[in-house]
Amino acid sequence: MKIGRILPLVAGLLLWGSVSVFAEDMQFVDAVGPTGYYVDVDSIGYTQTVEMLPDNQQKQYELVQARVAVIKARTNRRYIYWMQFNREKLVYRILSSKVQVYDTKEIVEENNIPTPEFPFVETSPMQTVVNFIYEQPRK
Repeated sequence: MKIGRILPLVAGLLLWGSVSVFAEDMQFVDAVGPTGYYVDVDSIGYTQTVEMLPDNQQKQYELVQARVAVIKARTNRRYIYWMQFNREKLVYRILSSKVQVYDTKEIVEENNIPTPEFPFVETSPMQTVVNFIYEQPRK
């Protein structure tokens, strides 16, 4: 009798938990031809880092992390990146990545090895992504 009452509650909690783990709030940022750029606004987070300069001075930077999706329509692929941006230095780093078949969401490749920093210019899609991230309200 008690299991009959508890089982639906437990099943409902498991279903809610599994849906919330995979939930994402991807917002469209920009497109270049058939390639679209999206940011999961629920994944945005800010941290601080300190860099030692050659003259033994310290420089503090704000880093922002977010899940970014790049959808390439011509190849039917969705590239999901966990990225870190340094807006002041105009660099980004990919912390991890996943490649999916867009239609089926089948994962065809994963990489959890962070890349070195890559530069970007003010006219690049990465700058547009960074601008979009910084326009979002901080939580």
